[in-house]
Amino acid sequence: MENIEQERNSKLKLTILLVYILLLGLLTGISSGSDVKLNFEDAGFINMMKILQAVFVVFLFILPAVLIATLWTKPKLSYLGITTRPAATTLFIAATGMILASPLINWLAEMNSHMQLPASLSGVEEWMKKSEAEATMLTEAFTKGTSFGTLILNLFVIAFMAALSEEIFFRGLLQKVLMECVKNKHIAIWIGAAIFSAFHMQFYGFVPRMMMGAFLGYLYMWSGSLWPGIIAHFVNNAMAVFLVWLSNRGTISVDADKIGIEGNEWIYVLMSVIMVVSSLVLVYKSEKKRKELTELSN
Repeated sequence: MENIEQERNSKLKLTILLVYILLLGLLTGISSGSDVKLNFEDAGFINMMKILQAVFVVFLFILPAVLIATLWTKPKLSYLGITTRPAATTLFIAATGMILASPLINWLAEMNSHMQLPASLSGVEEWMKKSEAEATMLTEAFTKGTSFGTLILNLFVIAFMAALSEEIFFRGLLQKVLMECVKNKHIAIWIGAAIFSAFHMQFYGFVPRMMMGAFLGYLYMWSGSLWPGIIAHFVNNAMAVFLVWLSNRGTISVDADKIGIEGNEWIYVLMSVIMVVSSLVLVYKSEKKRKELTELSN
């Protein structure tokens, strides 16, 4: 994350990015609010939608980020952190930390799901519930199926492409530009995480997604590489895809979304908090030591 203060026109870049995100959100809201009925029972149609989604994220997230980085920054493509080689230990800690975060994420999601707005905002609340229901319906349609081919396609589209595109755009580009404008890196990470979560338009899962965004943001800031965040993001998505696939096949009956929120499982949440914080501390210390050794060797 060096030399971010040397970039010019950062406020203009941020304005363009925020307008772009807002327009994408509005288009998503308009399309979801239309009366067009989709056939979620047609497996061929669902597979086509998955492939289209993989193509869309390339054009909507990856391509704009690459163009802005290469045409409007001094480091070019390396501005995004995608070309920076990460330490193997950092990749391992990032992936493990995301796995151990599951009870905490589930608990936050459960707390967030009980959110209620004042009566004066009943219209907004109704829209939020409708948006949440439509997102849930689409997710369930995408994750149906028991074949090995379905699992591979879902891991590619839902887990890998989502992780790659969102990390490049929201962490590699947006968070970097926010740091140039806000100056305080921690505030920039949390603003970026909030925007990342709001963009998904699943407001009853806003808090856990924002926390995940912050976790990914710190991984990027301390490692200087986007790959730990991409791997952690992929692991989070892949776990959900794989567990749903196993459930569809009748292999497991445990609902992974319930770990940490039923009975006296609060101990899992507490341990999850400790392990997630510990993983971030480990990344910070190991990356700091690695940079010091690199400077000494030079």
